[in-house]
Amino acid sequence: MTESRESPLSRWRYGFHPHASGMQIRSLSRVHLQLGEALRLEMTDGDAVSADTVELQYYIATELGPWAVWLSSDPAAVAECEKALQEVASPFEGDS
Repeated sequence: MTESRESPLSRWRYGFHPHASGMQIRSLSRVHLQLGEALRLEMTDGDAVSADTVELQYYIATELGPWAVWLSSDPAAVAECEKALQEVASPFEGDS
């Protein structure tokens, strides 16, 4: 039996992280994605610091307007998930 593994991009969710208002910002940076410039926030639960889960929120400025995406992931999968987000391009790119 083969095991189906979800793609790194499928782990991203649209909108605001559901627990963002109760979290503390661990790091804040500006990054460039194919979709546009983005603000990257790495957050942590304010009550308990856990190395088991990384909480990310990206605010992306695109030609079609702003987008927010978030991810809760184990630390080992973060790089692969962020690489998948980096590779997403606008379907309207090159249209005139």
